[in-house]
Amino acid sequence: MANEQRTPVHPLLRALGKELKLARQRQNISQQELAKEIHFSDSLISAVETGRRPASGDLIYRADDVLHTNGLLGRILDAAQEAATREIMPDWFRPWAEIEETATALRAYQQLTIDGLLQTPAYARAILQAGMPTADDETLQRTTDARFHRQHVLDSDTPPQLIMILEEAALHRPVGSPTIMRDQLEALAHANTTGRAEIHILPTDVGAHRGMSGSFVLASLPDAPDVVYIDTHLRGLLIEAPADIDATRRIWEGLLGEALPRRLSTHLIKEVAQKWKT
Repeated sequence: MANEQRTPVHPLLRALGKELKLARQRQNISQQELAKEIHFSDSLISAVETGRRPASGDLIYRADDVLHTNGLLGRILDAAQEAATREIMPDWFRPWAEIEETATALRAYQQLTIDGLLQTPAYARAILQAGMPTADDETLQRTTDARFHRQHVLDSDTPPQLIMILEEAALHRPVGSPTIMRDQLEALAHANTTGRAEIHILPTDVGAHRGMSGSFVLASLPDAPDVVYIDTHLRGLLIEAPADIDATRRIWEGLLGEALPRRLSTHLIKEVAQKWKT
């Protein structure tokens, strides 16, 4: 059965619950019958329909098929998740989120952690919890969900080419539990072998290099100049000056030349993941 944890319900998700109920009634199907068809509890379906609990994508997409709604419920869910993500994002981050959605390529260098577009939910939550030690569970979960929702850009019809240079130290830095680290690195290796991303590990023994001043992402946009995003401890910065873009591009290309090839990077990620198992 599905996990039935209590989390805050966005108004659009409450509207989705009403649409689910109407669709079910139009088909003359009871909550118990629908629950049996989609393999969720009837108590959860009742909670979703009354707006007491949010619906998961799995529940909604199965209900779409059984209730013959032609994807309506799924589209409402997508809109609700997008709205919830926008609301929890800081104002200064939203311009970059829009750039991510329209970029044709994202070339990133990450020093300390796995990039947000490739984080597992558990890893993301552990990172956010470290940065928001006084946040309550509700706020932490909403922020984690918003970060995870950003990853949908990689599953769009026209996803950006994501090329990531990752410092080897990020593979060894404990974030959360050993299980969280193992699962995160296994997900990273999977992304590198399936083409979801192209990941290159920069070995620690490279020593000092030009990228040590901080992480950055270089975005290529259709019919527009490239943009650089730099995340600081206070807020993110968008860099658009042509000279700065050119300098960042040269730094990125130099780091790529020092990093391991894709296949060797995957091998190293899997090797470190095995160490986290023990």
